[in-house]
Amino acid sequence: MKDYQVIWRGPVLDATGYGTASREYSLALDRQGVDVKIETYTWNFPFNMQDNDKKARLQQLIEKPVSNDKTKILVYHSPPAFMDKEERNRFDHCMLNTVWETNKIPESWKPIIQAYDAVCVPCTHNIKALKDSGVSVPLFLVPHGADTKMFHPENPKLSLREAERQFVFVSVFDFQHRKNPETLLRAYWEEFTSDDCVLLVIKTYGSSRKEIRSAIMNYKRRLGFGEDTAPLYLKTGICEEKQLKGIYTAGDAFVLPTRGEGVGLPFIEALSSGLPVIATGWGGQMNFLNEQNSFLIKYKLENPAISMSSENKISTTYHNFAEKGQVWAEADLEHLKQQMRYAYKNPALCKQKGEQGRQDMLRMTWEKAGIAMKQAIEKLIGN
Repeated sequence: MKDYQVIWRGPVLDATGYGTASREYSLALDRQGVDVKIETYTWNFPFNMQDNDKKARLQQLIEKPVSNDKTKILVYHSPPAFMDKEERNRFDHCMLNTVWETNKIPESWKPIIQAYDAVCVPCTHNIKALKDSGVSVPLFLVPHGADTKMFHPENPKLSLREAERQFVFVSVFDFQHRKNPETLLRAYWEEFTSDDCVLLVIKTYGSSRKEIRSAIMNYKRRLGFGEDTAPLYLKTGICEEKQLKGIYTAGDAFVLPTRGEGVGLPFIEALSSGLPVIATGWGGQMNFLNEQNSFLIKYKLENPAISMSSENKISTTYHNFAEKGQVWAEADLEHLKQQMRYAYKNPALCKQKGEQGRQDMLRMTWEKAGIAMKQAIEKLIGN
């Protein structure tokens, strides 16, 4: 095997799903003994990292020089990004590490992806989507890991006066249409009232608190709900690690009727924290969600344009999801309500599923991800 250096280009200092994965993949490769140099970019969601050792190592990898005497492999961790000829010629090999959420990639992505030497994706859902879209460059499955040291059941709970003696549903997501906040809210408001000992905690970001709260309250009025609905606790923006960890452990079950995921990092964080998951039974999360650790929601597949044109949409839409031939999963509202009620009525079962989820996540490590990424890189070089 040739001596090589990996130039990892990713948002390693961002507080996003891509940011988390980029940090962990690059550090996992580093622990495998790979010569890693980080070229970082940002989407302006800065992450306040509490782990000083991890922060210091990332900074060392960012400051490391590019080698002039080794084979250079670019791993671009990003949505498909075009590189001009001059940029492409900086590297001996170029690999895209990306993710997608529907059954096929957007048409405009195919020529961009085909210009790379290989593609890594985190789930079998993505492998099929790329193949079904006609992508012919080598594809490698490199699943995410779980940070079970950061997220674990013993983390101190976020202190919420509203949560005392309540069954707490937790939901963590980017405030965008794909995450399906309107179905989550409608199911909660229809199924539970102020007479139920229940609370829904939503942690979200992507728009201002004022915009998010206004969208939710307008939607509630439009559906005709009054003041007797079960309570909602809304937390917006980027929060500290300690708060995020405490949000999970404050809950009894995690719920998100997502329309599509490449991975679903909050599902991993919830299971690592000992929470069972209530989630749509379609998408990249199905590589690790099952009936033993989750309450799966029935769904139907339909073109994203249908829900995007609905008067009930309340969050940001991205129209590259809605091309002809694209489908994603619409969670069954009634079944979601049934699963939430069933979880609420069966806290012992929730605890059992959460414990199983924790055990499942202990086996889903970033070390395995680093090994898989290194094998993919070396196979690419060998080819």
